[in-house]
Amino acid sequence: MKPISKFILILFFYYSNIYSQKGIIRYGYIEALQIGNSSGYDYNAYLIFDKNQSYYVTAKDSLERTEKTNEQKTLTNEKNNTTLIHLGAKTSKSGDQVTQNIQKKTTWSSLYCRKIYYTKEITPKIEWKLSNDTKLIGKFICKKATTFFRGRQYTAWFTPEIPVPFGPWKLQGLPGLILEAYDVNKYVFWYFKTSEYPSQTKETIKYFMTSDNDILNYNEFKKIQTSQIEKTTDKLKIAQKQFPDVTFFPPKLNDMFIECE
Repeated sequence: MKPISKFILILFFYYSNIYSQKGIIRYGYIEALQIGNSSGYDYNAYLIFDKNQSYYVTAKDSLERTEKTNEQKTLTNEKNNTTLIHLGAKTSKSGDQVTQNIQKKTTWSSLYCRKIYYTKEITPKIEWKLSNDTKLIGKFICKKATTFFRGRQYTAWFTPEIPVPFGPWKLQGLPGLILEAYDVNKYVFWYFKTSEYPSQTKETIKYFMTSDNDILNYNEFKKIQTSQIEKTTDKLKIAQKQFPDVTFFPPKLNDMFIECE
């Protein structure tokens, strides 16, 4: 075999090995809806990925301490004079999940909001604007990108050193893995903790084991959001009658859901 052919063959196996590797990123996820400024519960989250698919989960019972799920917490935003009292972190047995598959161009997700809602949609195309800004996150050199997606203005920091287009939650489509992301008011904030790439983890990329009849499309999920807003509004009206001296503000979509378009 000619030397040039050997070189090409070595490159082929090298890159084939890279793109077949599985990795896992562990994040912290702060959800501070209504309050902002990252002043909310700090959940554990992780993302498993290979070259073609990814699986993200957070707010899962097994990822959190029992004391945290029962912890009463008072959150205050002095800027808009908002105070919230939470009786515990919101978690569920399966957690909030997102699975993405490049070849199938499909995104599956689940969200716990009094009950678990499953959705399936064509993976949305996110229009990212790339920047020349860089910073070091862990051992990775990351680049900055911004976008407006599902009702919020996001900043993401991604690393081309892990050449897959995935990230936490539904954020995806960049030329490298997203290690950090947040919206402009930090109502939601994902930050990097640890990485294993390649990884020998026994954790797998999961797909929902549920009936197709239980899976909503995205437009149907938006109707569920409207229904939840109406139910919360009705409860506040009852509370207003019971406590006439207290001012109750009507709920807003961006106060209850990450997606708020």
